[in-house]
Amino acid sequence: MPLQTRTRWQSPERARRYSDGRFGNASAAGRDPALVAACLRRHAREQNPSVLDAPCGNGRLFAGLAACHAAVTGLDASDAMLAPARSIGLPLVLGDVARLPFLDGSFDHVVCCRLFHHLHERDERLAVARELVRVARSLVIASFWDSASLPGLRRRLGWKRDEGPGGRVAVPRAHMAEVFAAAGADVIDVRRAFPLVSQQAFLVARKRVHAP
Repeated sequence: MPLQTRTRWQSPERARRYSDGRFGNASAAGRDPALVAACLRRHAREQNPSVLDAPCGNGRLFAGLAACHAAVTGLDASDAMLAPARSIGLPLVLGDVARLPFLDGSFDHVVCCRLFHHLHERDERLAVARELVRVARSLVIASFWDSASLPGLRRRLGWKRDEGPGGRVAVPRAHMAEVFAAAGADVIDVRRAFPLVSQQAFLVARKRVHAP
């Protein structure tokens, strides 16, 4: 994973602005948790699943996961981002999503929100996808920026400014499906809060069960 991606959120000031500003209103704050919960309710087979949220940031997905009766563990590379989540009382781990400090199949499901659009190369996405799939027993729910969206179209037509080589990137659904297939999981669903309008999408990938 690029160094800038790992270190971007280490600053306490950056973490505070993320918590207080970016998702400062209830509508914005609730959108991702609602989509993740909907994916779990539709596709999870367990009654009280264990779920890893990585990267979990300030824990803004925890309430939505708890509503699905999930036993949640959070992981993030930034101690500053984890600081607000410590008051919630759930297990938290300081670590890198590209090198998860867990054994194979440690969790029923793994959630990865707002990371893939920071990764620019296929190899980076594949490395992260492999780790997510490795520690999951069943589902991986991961967000990405879908290039087949109104913002993606505007960017391709030059109507929306590109963020440049260090910015966030949108990719086709087929690319994400191929990456997760190479990591050992099949994409079975893709959801967005606002179809075509929103570029933030969540895929649901089910880990393949290999016969002994």
